[in-house]
Formats: sequence, structure tokens, C-alpha cells
Amino acid sequence: MPYASLADLAALGLPPHALAGVEAADQYAALEAASALVDSYLRGRYPLPLLSWGRELTRVTAIIAAYDLMSRRGYDPNRPGDENLRLRYEDAIRWLEGVAAGRVDPQVGVVPPDEPGGAVWAKTSSRRWP
Repeated sequence: MPYASLADLAALGLPPHALAGVEAADQYAALEAASALVDSYLRGRYPLPLLSWGRELTRVTAIIAAYDLMSRRGYDPNRPGDENLRLRYEDAIRWLEGVAAGRVDPQVGVVPPDEPGGAVWAKTSSRRWP
């Protein structure tokens, strides 16, 4: 299951008119691929799959999927306004690198490996959910 929905892609990744003509199945596949990329950065810090996540992971997933979709369709990164797409992607990757390095703590819910079936912890706080 991807970290972002088709609605998130339209709200956070690309404006709906940019997605016109892109099949929903292709959009969903891009979200799945972006989520797999996100997992590659999370894997070293958190047991996967995540049980819950915050909007920051949803946003990063939508941005990466948007970049992949537009790169496949074709866009001109040197055209005014289009460079923003690449810059947002690069910012998302840098954020994920910060997560992997432990400099950024996203809001995620996991089952700690030392507590199989135990409580879910919010990794960004000390709060524990029953």
C-alpha cells in the first residue's frame, strides 16, 4: 500500500490538469514505486511495513511520484516553472537522506522488533498507544 493516494498525488504532487491524460493505473504505479523508494530510506531505522505515517511521508511520496510521472511523460527542466518539479524532488530526496541518517524523525507508527505484537510507538514522541 503506498504512502500516498491518488487524491494526495493531485493535492501535493501535481495539479490535476498536469495529470490529465495519465491513467489512474499509471499514477498508482508511480505511487507504489515512490513508496518503495521511501522504504529504502526508512528500512535502516524502522521495521517495515509501517503501521501509520504522517503527512510528511505522504507529501514526499507524492512529490517523488509526480517527478517520475512527469519525467516519463517529458518536461523541460530549463523552462521557467518546470525547474520547480526537479527541485521539489531533490528536496524530497535530501529529506529522506536526513531520515536515513537520523537527522530527521518522521511521524511513523511501528511495532518495535523487541516487542512482537506489542504496543505501537510514535517514533517522534514518547507517547505510547495501547
